[in-house]
Amino acid sequence: MNDITQELQELEEMMLQCMKCGTCQSDCPLYRTDGKESSVARGKISLIQSVYEGRIEDAGEILEHIDKCLLCGRCKHVCPSGVKTDEIFLKGKEVLRKIKKLPKWQKAILKIAMQKPELMAKMSPLMHMGLKFGSKKIKDDIYKPLIPSLGGRHVVSIKSEPFSKKHGGFHPAIGEERDTVLFYPGCAINFIYTDWGEAVIKVLNHFGVSVHVPHTNICCGVPAATMGELELYKKMVNENIDLFANFDTSHIITACPTCRYGLYEMGEKQTGRRSKAETTDIMVYLKEVLKIDFISERKGNSTIHFPCHYQQDKQSVIENFVKENTSTEYKKLRNQSCCGFAGTFSIKYYERSKQFTMTKNEEFIDKEIDVVYSPCPGCAMQLTDGAVSSGAKVEVLHPILELARQIKD
Repeated sequence: MNDITQELQELEEMMLQCMKCGTCQSDCPLYRTDGKESSVARGKISLIQSVYEGRIEDAGEILEHIDKCLLCGRCKHVCPSGVKTDEIFLKGKEVLRKIKKLPKWQKAILKIAMQKPELMAKMSPLMHMGLKFGSKKIKDDIYKPLIPSLGGRHVVSIKSEPFSKKHGGFHPAIGEERDTVLFYPGCAINFIYTDWGEAVIKVLNHFGVSVHVPHTNICCGVPAATMGELELYKKMVNENIDLFANFDTSHIITACPTCRYGLYEMGEKQTGRRSKAETTDIMVYLKEVLKIDFISERKGNSTIHFPCHYQQDKQSVIENFVKENTSTEYKKLRNQSCCGFAGTFSIKYYERSKQFTMTKNEEFIDKEIDVVYSPCPGCAMQLTDGAVSSGAKVEVLHPILELARQIKD
């Protein structure tokens, strides 16, 4: 137990920066729903401090409070003292997991998902068929699994062929080559939103950019980090950085802000390494590097859900895209909070996570929104579930799809 307290004390310098001012309350999605001190960053830091101050017997219970964190980073962004809350909570989870370990079956599934990408790719057809036969089709590509333990959620289908298996390789630019990039799909695009990945390749090729796609998608590791398996997370980051080093490209393109956060921002802090090519969001690359311009034929009312991990200083890129490059009437959301997905959070605490997206969808209905742009596959899944449940008649999509639809084959 002394090792546990010593490891937590290593966080003391970062935690002492917290003045307990409570500013984090103003932007914490969890605190807004329950008003509990244990939900907000200030309370969680106090709980971690209490472990190495003598309450080691309460460590298991304290881990449950730390685990109920969206890791959205909003508290970090508003903190006047610059407390690195994400680093504190990730390390805190890792240390407390030594007392209350993950169930063996969860750890086994996590290791397969992280460390056996080829096996996951082979299982994709089975997962595709299992979802089809074990679910009720609601509409288009959306299903409601019949298994009661899934809580009645609506899910977007797992595709029969992973994106990396189908599109892994080199995709040359159309016409004169302007640049060469690597596209990292991430797990959600690799198995679920394969059309997003196809849109990325189509748009980049159209605008003179050649695209490398890895033949095997290696998970960014964020799910492992959120479950307290920080060493496994670091391993996945390092494997990806080693993979990226095999390609001579100017940028590593992502269409998932959590993947970018995991591989680039948090990845560098945890491993001390970064890719030689800059890791860049697809919309930021198109607007700031290629400086493309076009007008979409899309009409109706539109809005944007900004993912928690999307770079705050780049949100204007998405907003300007909707305002300037579509023919829709843009209606900004009052509710700019988290959608509630937060990766493994929505799996473990579905009913709680659903509260966030239902509030969002109430505003979609009130504003008569037709299309919701969100540059994050996790957010798209969560918002789609909420839309079907609430009866909101909205389409949720990544802006890259809007671009791809304007390019005639």
